[in-house]
Amino acid sequence: MQKAHLYEAILLVNRGVDDVVRGLERLKRAKVSGLGPTYFDEKAVLFEMNRAALNGFFCNNVDGLEERDAARFEQRHREYQKDRLDEVQVYQDLLAVEERRRADGKPPKVRFLTRDEQREWERQYPSPTVSSEGAATT
Repeated sequence: MQKAHLYEAILLVNRGVDDVVRGLERLKRAKVSGLGPTYFDEKAVLFEMNRAALNGFFCNNVDGLEERDAARFEQRHREYQKDRLDEVQVYQDLLAVEERRRADGKPPKVRFLTRDEQREWERQYPSPTVSSEGAATT
C-alpha cells in the first residue's frame, strides 16, 4: 500500500469516529431513545479511546517508515549533488590545476581577467545577437 493510501485510510477512520461521536451527541440531545445521557457519553469516550490508540499505533509505525524513506531519499539526493558541478566548484578545481602548474614551473593554461581586462575583451569580442530566424549575427 502506498503512503498516500495509508494516510487516506487513517483520515477515513478519524472522520468516521467524528461522525459516530456527532451522532451520539445528537441522540443524547434527542432524549427519545430511553437511554440516559451518561450511556452516550460512555460510548463516545469508548470510541475516542479506540481512535487515540489506533492513531498512536499508526503514527508510531508510520514514523519508522518515514524515517527510512527520508534516509533513502537523502542518500539518493547526495548522489545527484556529487554529479553536479557548480561554478564555485569549477573555479576551485581550475585554481588548483593552475597552482600545480605554477609549482611545476609551467605557464598557466587559464588566466583570470581583471574587471578592466574583462570589459576590454567584451568590447573587442561582442556577444553575437540572435536574429528573428534563430541565426546568430555579429
